[in-house]
Amino acid sequence: MAEDGRGRGVRAETERGRERGGRTRTRRRRRRRRMRRIRIWAARILVLGGAALLLGLLAWGVRGLLGGENEEGQYTFGTRLAQDDPEIPAGEPLIVLDAGHGGEDQGTSSGDTLEKDLNLAVTRRLAQELTGRGAAVILTREDDVRVDLEERAAFANRYEADLFVSIHCNYCEDDDAVQGLEAYYREGSGGGQALAESIVQAADGEEKIVCRGTRTADFRVLRKTEMPAVLVELGYLSSREERNLLTQEDYQELLAGRLAEGIMEAVIPAGE
Repeated sequence: MAEDGRGRGVRAETERGRERGGRTRTRRRRRRRRMRRIRIWAARILVLGGAALLLGLLAWGVRGLLGGENEEGQYTFGTRLAQDDPEIPAGEPLIVLDAGHGGEDQGTSSGDTLEKDLNLAVTRRLAQELTGRGAAVILTREDDVRVDLEERAAFANRYEADLFVSIHCNYCEDDDAVQGLEAYYREGSGGGQALAESIVQAADGEEKIVCRGTRTADFRVLRKTEMPAVLVELGYLSSREERNLLTQEDYQELLAGRLAEGIMEAVIPAGE
């Protein structure tokens, strides 16, 4: 009898030990699960935080690239700065010239001929021609930097320019025989139309320049500017003949002279 009692006691103690061991293993499993969940959430927080930081850095970089006001209240355009109180050049009218594209935005191209380079070359010559005729001229870009479209218009508005002229080159993928200068203005802008027509008339008077007339378009630089504005397509890079002309300095001089003549002779309707 005594031996049977001791046997039952040993078995009971063994069973209690197993139960305690089972509860301990359960608690350990629960702790491991909690630690895994904590690590997972910590990893998620780190990933989200890193993504937010990256987006913030990207946004800051884009702001610096496209433009905005810095801590000193200056308006930035790529690497250029225009002061809050700019020194307006002497002369009349005040004209903002906009060389299209720039920087990593090369515009259209044909081989090694890049639109952005031709635009800037002709714009620089045009600025000299206009200055020589008594106009005050400001450029949205003076070197190979990218300027956002809306910043170009904001630049002209900020200076309260009298006229805005954007210089570009065209391209026709369907027909390499298409060529000619075009002047675009925003529909409903009497001043823009008058300026475009005057430019085309002056260019059409030169035998070497092919003209395709004036057209309306809703280009952003035309829509956002607050003064008579035109966008001039100098010619088509898809045309071998016109592309060769556009790369020649004497032809660029000829274009600049005719454009300047048309700009200065434009009769802008009152109130525009």
